[in-house]
Amino acid sequence: MAWNPLATQFCLELAFGVLLALALVSRAPLGVLFFRLMGTSALLPSLLAVAMPLAADRSRWSEPAVFFAAGAVALYPVYSGPVRASRRRIVLWLALACAGAALVASVRSVPAAADPLPLLVASLSALATGSVAGSVGLAMVLGHWYLTIPDLEVSHLARLNRATVTCMLVSLAAIGTSCLVFEGSLASARTPLLGPWGLFHLGTRLAVGLLLPLLFAWMVADSLRCRNTRSATGILYASTVLVLIGTAVSISLQDSYGIPL
Repeated sequence: MAWNPLATQFCLELAFGVLLALALVSRAPLGVLFFRLMGTSALLPSLLAVAMPLAADRSRWSEPAVFFAAGAVALYPVYSGPVRASRRRIVLWLALACAGAALVASVRSVPAAADPLPLLVASLSALATGSVAGSVGLAMVLGHWYLTIPDLEVSHLARLNRATVTCMLVSLAAIGTSCLVFEGSLASARTPLLGPWGLFHLGTRLAVGLLLPLLFAWMVADSLRCRNTRSATGILYASTVLVLIGTAVSISLQDSYGIPL
């Protein structure tokens, strides 16, 4: 069975999001195990994004999405290894750039995103979707890390939680912009996005994948003001599940309408 390009995009979104969150916490004294664990969480979807298209067609090495994803994979031993924090930060940002370039290249294959403005909006939507999934998931793991390093400053988790809020707001803005830029395509679809069935799926995407996690992020911030990392971690666990559901619905919407939402 042929490898679906949307599966590649989904893998690249997850890899990009985890690498972004890792880059944001790279200054925190978390230890090699944390970066190895979360680096592996970015490595696995990156490997799938490289290996599965090649298994379907070996000539795909020339595709930018596969090439850049392979670059992110090649940097894994450095940013997940026992290296200096300054070197880890540099390599993490390089790996993030590779994953981002691979994701944009994957979105570029979308027929509706052939022109510069639609490509920019579609790429921003896909990057934001991945950023939300990766940052919330890594924040949940970071919350558990306070059991391993009890004297770790709460400010690290609070900063990452603020970053998740920013990613969610950008994602909301990107979805709204996509609905305006691709209005014609969305309205002429067999099941119009603003029809009852389309609105049901879009509403699920927004409510489950973004609005409820935004509410949970506010609850996390309130818990962290009381230095209650355990409650914050529990809330982040629920938020991670919702965000992953929302990301899957996003891919489903793209499969129906051909546009990242």
